[in-house]
Amino acid sequence: MINLRNELTLIAMEIHELLNKYIIIHDAVFKFSLREIIPLPFIFNPIDFYSLHDESKNIISELETCNNQIDNLKKEIVEDDRQFINILSEYCVALIETVSLLNKIIFRLYLKGERSNRYSWWEYNKHCNLYKNSVKKYKIIGHKINEFFKN
Repeated sequence: MINLRNELTLIAMEIHELLNKYIIIHDAVFKFSLREIIPLPFIFNPIDFYSLHDESKNIISELETCNNQIDNLKKEIVEDDRQFINILSEYCVALIETVSLLNKIIFRLYLKGERSNRYSWWEYNKHCNLYKNSVKKYKIIGHKINEFFKN
């Protein structure tokens, strides 16, 4: 039982590390940039959407691995820890959804930058609204996880 709790804690810590990596990507995409106001390419570096797309794909893959580990532990878990493991799994799935939506936005912005497709303002706003709703969802679940760690 203690070993399972330790494994769950390690998985939760791994998910937290992946969350931090995701936040760095989010900030790189959505941070305010003087480049938008002063378009001087020799002073301000453009956003490397290709690398951010790859990084976010890696985060999704690692989160899926964490979720598979959680699913494997569900078979062995005792009733006392069942609620925590279910919420951790729900959080991981919500984070996968959120990073996947961000990944989609990044990829479309990359293609637009390469002049490979048209990404309308309407589509971008639609994707951003879906993304914002997904962020709200994982944050709500994250607060539940924090409550478990406090207790």
